[in-house]
Amino acid sequence: MKFSELKNRFKHKFVIGIAAGVLTMAVLGNGAGVYSVQAANAGNQKSETVYVVADASGNSQHVIVSEWLKNPEGKEQLKDDTDLSEIENVKGDETYTKNNDGTITWQAEGQDIYYQGTTKKELPVELKVTYTLDGKEIGPKELAGKSGKVTIRMDYENKERTTVLVNGREEEAFVPFTAISGMVLPENFTNVTVTNGKVISDGKNQMVVGVAMPGLKDSLKLEEGDLELETEIPEYVEVSADVEDFSLDMTMTMVMSDVLSDLQMDDGLDLTELTEAMDTLEEAALKLADGSGELSKGLGTLNDSLGEYASGVDRLKEGVDSYTDGANQVQDGILALESGAGALTEGAGSLSAGVSKISDSFTAENGLRNGANALKNGVDLLDTALHTAMTEQEQQAIAEQAGAAVAQEFAAGTRDAIAAQAASRFEATMQDSGTAIGQQLCGSELYTTMTEALYQQKIFEAYQANQAAVDAAIAQYAQAGQTVSIGDVVEATYQQQTGHSIRSEVEAGAAAVLKDVVAPQIAQGIASMGKDAMGESVAEACETAAKQAAGAAAVSGAEGAKARIAAQIEEGGLVSGAGALSAGVEQLYQEGIRPLKEGVDSMTAQLPALTSGIGTLASGSRTLTENNSALKEGARKLLDATGELSDGVSKLKDGSDELSEGMEEFEQDGIQKLADTYHGDVETLLNRMEAVLDAGKSYQTFTKKAADVTGNVKFIIRTEGIATEE
Repeated sequence: MKFSELKNRFKHKFVIGIAAGVLTMAVLGNGAGVYSVQAANAGNQKSETVYVVADASGNSQHVIVSEWLKNPEGKEQLKDDTDLSEIENVKGDETYTKNNDGTITWQAEGQDIYYQGTTKKELPVELKVTYTLDGKEIGPKELAGKSGKVTIRMDYENKERTTVLVNGREEEAFVPFTAISGMVLPENFTNVTVTNGKVISDGKNQMVVGVAMPGLKDSLKLEEGDLELETEIPEYVEVSADVEDFSLDMTMTMVMSDVLSDLQMDDGLDLTELTEAMDTLEEAALKLADGSGELSKGLGTLNDSLGEYASGVDRLKEGVDSYTDGANQVQDGILALESGAGALTEGAGSLSAGVSKISDSFTAENGLRNGANALKNGVDLLDTALHTAMTEQEQQAIAEQAGAAVAQEFAAGTRDAIAAQAASRFEATMQDSGTAIGQQLCGSELYTTMTEALYQQKIFEAYQANQAAVDAAIAQYAQAGQTVSIGDVVEATYQQQTGHSIRSEVEAGAAAVLKDVVAPQIAQGIASMGKDAMGESVAEACETAAKQAAGAAAVSGAEGAKARIAAQIEEGGLVSGAGALSAGVEQLYQEGIRPLKEGVDSMTAQLPALTSGIGTLASGSRTLTENNSALKEGARKLLDATGELSDGVSKLKDGSDELSEGMEEFEQDGIQKLADTYHGDVETLLNRMEAVLDAGKSYQTFTKKAADVTGNVKFIIRTEGIATEE
């Protein structure tokens, strides 16, 4: 089949334009991104389009391959490798020669080369179209003119396998072809539904587009439900509708191998950082669990030690009570001694015993001196602990508790409200982006392919309308020794008649379709498909920021609480009072009790001399007992504060135990399971996906290409329409 015959098969220019636009919109409307092929800045490139003419059931009847050899460096000659037959230059008069190695060399003279040829090679993807009427399968010819519930199913068989390397092992996988099919349904199709596709109406006709990726699920070794998405990887397209007097124009399917790799995934999937981060997370979780366990042990030791501390304070209280009682007794005795000096000798023995008892209460192992010193050391230790900054582990534990409270608040509805607001703003923004998308489409290769196909169609139609005149003009040029093409003569005649070229008219029409029809639908599709993901992303960012702020505030609050407690015990006089008490007790013993005992002992030996000093002793005893009430009150307050301190440390100990148990559970049931899952199925799936994408990029030609040439290939399959015989 010649190129002119192929163009005759695609003669309905409106359907061609709409179908091409629909194919582009399909990729965008399904959230896949904009498919574009951009030429490199240097080097040889080969763009290959395989046109397949098939019957209404999808059976291939003719295959014509169109080749575009790009010449960005303006070379005089371009070398190519091909296995095509019936090679024909379709846009110029450049010629080629065959080389001994099977390649061909075109005399390009600085221009791009456009040629076409035929092949009988088996297609890498085969299309099968089946039809059912009211639930029963029916042939396309028998379906023409029938009415009822019609289902059209398009199945795609991927036959192109290749070997890929996954985790160091060779595996067999399919080349990841993407098939995009489109058709235009007339007004007699109603209640149209599409599986793995979309329906778009222009008010009169309904445009249907579907997307399938045959073989991709098998290549990734996925089972049903593995992806946990609303839809699985599509492998077929199915259209159902209620139809009166069935007829159908042609369908068009575009098959490409590099769509997935072009959708911003061509940089590969580098798993190094993800693997390192997972290992770091696993190690950090182990350290955090160990740290929380050590914290729990430390607080347990502190809690146990508080019992001894409280016992010492209690003994101190008893000692103070004993001391004050003894001091009062001493005073009573001295006063009695003063009033009854005559009985001094008789009472000297009793006095000596009483003083010895008082002295023992100070000097014994559990006496007042050791108790007051223990109290001072305990208060100093508490003050030092309150002035010591929290460790990193303590700060992290407090921050995590605050973060859990924030997460609970977000789960109660805050997250949904933020996500809804962000999604609404994203949708409004994207709906206003139609103009920018239209400009991008007008700069893509799709626009070039559309305009070229429509241009060749219109040239052919003009030639058919004025075939005799054009042939006569070509014959005149030939008699004059000049060679011109049909397109040159038709274009020149059209410009004389209309004042503008056919190409400018075609380019303006294609741009209008892309900007005014396709681009607004694309913007709406992106807004609809992306708003939920955008809302969830913004809500997650807000929750993360809130957790960080709450953690910082909790740590700051804990540090502040310690500082306030330290200030309270210092400003309230506990620290200075404990020191003063210890110093006072020591001073009392050194300057009072010990000299008193020594004096009493001396008095018993020197009663005559002692009698004269009884008056002085009575005066000193009064001074000694004046502070007894304040001393007893201070000891009581210290004992009360010890109880509160013990309660606080006990609660802190219970909290640390819960934290330790929670961290151990988190490490074992959370982080460890996450790491095991990643290093198992997830990492292998990502590596296999990367290998399959590389296979798609490596498939650059259906026929052949030279070794130093970069290629890309797409298949356009056109099925015959179904109509009643006239």
